[in-house]
Amino acid sequence: MISIEVEKTIIELGKTDIGIRCLVNDSGIESITVIQLLKNDTNTLSVTSVGVKWQDKELERRAVADGTVSNPTSSYLQMKIDKKNVTENDGGTYFCKSIAQYRNKSILPDESQELILNITGNYIFQLK
Repeated sequence: MISIEVEKTIIELGKTDIGIRCLVNDSGIESITVIQLLKNDTNTLSVTSVGVKWQDKELERRAVADGTVSNPTSSYLQMKIDKKNVTENDGGTYFCKSIAQYRNKSILPDESQELILNITGNYIFQLK
């Protein structure tokens, strides 16, 4: 079973870090092939046995990530964006996916619930 955790769901622009973590916790799992973090149905970041790989290159410049699939009962993928690097584009719907092989040899995908991050702050609007 995969789950998603966030430090806060309401982010103040320039004042709040973004922290998102995908966790796999299922004693029936023998191995995990991949854990993915998705934003608005787009793969942002993933971890496999060879390490963490960014799919969102713009976000890679502003965030840090780590994760592991080496222990099937405590595998994770996490991302952190420092408050000084958070932008209004970081808001959206986030969720995690995984592919795991169970002890009965079945290979199954799993998906966490969705979490919505709202970015608040002072926006400057220009009238035309």
